[in-house]
Amino acid sequence: MAKRWLGAAITPCRSGTRAACRDCPITAFDKRLTTGAPLRYNVCVNTLISDPALISAPALLLELLALDSPAGDEAPLADWLEDWLAREVPDARTERLGDAQLVVRGDRPAAAVFAHTDTTGWTQGYDRLLVRIGGPDGKAGDGIRAAHGADAGHTLAPRKGEERGWRIKGKVETPPGTRWVYTATPEVKNGQLRSPYLDNRGGLWAALMALEACPNIALALTTGEEVGGPGAVVCARRLWEAHGIRQALVSDLTWHTKYVKRGRGPAVSLRDSSVPRQRFLERVLTLADASGLPWQREVESSGGSDGASIDRAAVPMDWVFVGAPEKDPHTACERAHLGDLDNMAALLTFLVNGLSEGK
Repeated sequence: MAKRWLGAAITPCRSGTRAACRDCPITAFDKRLTTGAPLRYNVCVNTLISDPALISAPALLLELLALDSPAGDEAPLADWLEDWLAREVPDARTERLGDAQLVVRGDRPAAAVFAHTDTTGWTQGYDRLLVRIGGPDGKAGDGIRAAHGADAGHTLAPRKGEERGWRIKGKVETPPGTRWVYTATPEVKNGQLRSPYLDNRGGLWAALMALEACPNIALALTTGEEVGGPGAVVCARRLWEAHGIRQALVSDLTWHTKYVKRGRGPAVSLRDSSVPRQRFLERVLTLADASGLPWQREVESSGGSDGASIDRAAVPMDWVFVGAPEKDPHTACERAHLGDLDNMAALLTFLVNGLSEGK
């Protein structure tokens, strides 16, 4: 299945070079934003895709990793997704809800896949101090840059007297309120993809793959999951009220642990800090067994996802979390197995089709 997703055509850089450039505008996605500035990738996508070490990584996933969307600043990615959807899935119907989006394909789909589009990051405060967006787990010396901007060689430096507090090392010209993100770019080693923001670019990629593969499906591309999940609340209510959808799968990454390990397939979560309805969970587990794909059972007492936000929406919508395990979440070097990501997309596709048959 993975081979079908590799090598997506990318319009060459305007410069005509394949040299890495952190603010390389790609012609195909030169969409003007409200600021009047062209949408820019953080790193030359042509360079990433042509790198022999990354040839096994899906091209679309690399594109998603090259775009910034710290929570609260998802609009540029939402614009990009609108363009991609119109081009690659022209029969899908989209509805923008702020910077969240609903995507509906087919005649009254019975199941929706939720995938959050935001990431962690920092907001620049006064005197180069950084305020966390969500829970980034940085360390001293990690490269950072202003979101949607070029790498100017800044790194994280500890704030005196604060165990997990950070400031920007080096002179800055950006004003307070600027959002900052990691500078690290993807690499593949021993079948593992290493990159910041695999949470949740991996889950978003898997959801888009399911959209392409399923004739009847809805997607909720949500916002703000890292800061409380308001986008999923809005999307769940709209999916129920406008489309009568009662079943949801949450596409996100989970933790590599002693019991859920990378390389053994995606996890189907039986619970985290929230508890899905048992009868729906059993149905999903039965379908997962029937898929023939590798997968793992996960039980956690903490953590959360868009599933908790679906519960808060107060609509009759069941949900179950499905996600590939990763090490070092929210760091500059999250690590997930490429095979797990492929099987995650395949399992989501199988589950959506199975839930549709039994609607």
